[in-house]
Amino acid sequence: MMTIIPKIAVIGGGSTYTPEFVDGFIVHRDEVRVEEIALHDINPERLEIVGGLVERMVRHAGLPTRVVRTTDRTVALSGAAFVVSQIRVGGMAARIRDEKIPLAHGVVGQETTGPGGTLKAWRTIPVVLDIARDVERLAPDAWFINFTNPSGIITETLLKHTSLRAVGLCNNPINFTRLVANLFGVPDEAVFLEWMGLNHVNWVRRVYVQGRDVSADLMAKIRQGIPFYPFDADLVEALGVFPTWYLQYYYYPDRKVAEMRAATRTRGEVVAEVEQDLLRKYADPSLVVKPPELSQRGGALYSEAAVRLILSLVLDRRDVQVVDVRNGGAIPDLPADGVVEVPCVVGAHGIIPLRMGPLPETIRSLCQVVKAWETWTVEAGVTGSRRAALMAMVTNPLVRSADLARMLLEEMLEANREYLPQFF
Repeated sequence: MMTIIPKIAVIGGGSTYTPEFVDGFIVHRDEVRVEEIALHDINPERLEIVGGLVERMVRHAGLPTRVVRTTDRTVALSGAAFVVSQIRVGGMAARIRDEKIPLAHGVVGQETTGPGGTLKAWRTIPVVLDIARDVERLAPDAWFINFTNPSGIITETLLKHTSLRAVGLCNNPINFTRLVANLFGVPDEAVFLEWMGLNHVNWVRRVYVQGRDVSADLMAKIRQGIPFYPFDADLVEALGVFPTWYLQYYYYPDRKVAEMRAATRTRGEVVAEVEQDLLRKYADPSLVVKPPELSQRGGALYSEAAVRLILSLVLDRRDVQVVDVRNGGAIPDLPADGVVEVPCVVGAHGIIPLRMGPLPETIRSLCQVVKAWETWTVEAGVTGSRRAALMAMVTNPLVRSADLARMLLEEMLEANREYLPQFF
């Protein structure tokens, strides 16, 4: 039976990710039909280009979905059943600063971890809370799906400071699932991961394929070498759990700083170039499907993760997905009101986290320190407290001293002054 979703609002609809998201509904058109997709963006030029491609994709697929492009948030949000947030406050220029300033001090420069992740959160928090107030007024029953990074921190802000039904989404879990599925020659649905931790700070305790524990087999494959898996086999064996991609910044910070300094461009500079190429392609009136070059943008399988989540909520699938939710005891070593990334049962009833139990002692201390950084980051981002801001920078495990923390804080606050009303 076909399920109808009356309206989905995409905030940051001018993002080059948007065709990827909309493609998910084209792929799943036999299960669900969206009557209206409202794309909102503060950049009318990007909105016109991206919205034009989305319109052509929908028409080419033969869907009756209305595509609305608007710079008016009230128009976009009114009556939405789902609100998807994928904004980047300060654009790619701010991301590049987040990468370069820490790197100049010998600290990892990355958009979701360390000082860069801290500043990205602080730029985003006032804007996302402003959006949330509009959602509370115009679409109070909507699900707010946050894909804006750092996803866990932004989702925690929403759950602590608004009344919204908010959930955070990341493509890291679905990518790791796909990696395991490919290694063992099975479909994604055959894989279950005991995933535990925080957004971008997570480990897999056990790996199951068709109900069989294949953790030892996966360890053997890591010993032989898995392309793009950045962890030494000895480290993985010592931890007794499988670290996921973003933990390389915490386990190998010196190595990552050296790599970043040796590179001719930061990741943000590379992505900025990819985005400009994508926008040129999107502007071509003959293009009616998402281009293959979109895979270079990052965010692989984002549409699959997002659409899977939405389908489970509307179709009452009651399946298990890894998302960012309020802890509530799922991981007893972390604050109950903080956000964690764990497997959850998703259905029409909502999203209920599975109880994962205590963190293994090999990972507990790092996870707790990063959660403390997230907690201070939320407090500083909401209140503008300089004390909380300093604590966020001091607590972050990538910042090696209080002196350096203070220096980075002042330099990065000043560099982002126009986006930080809470501090200035």
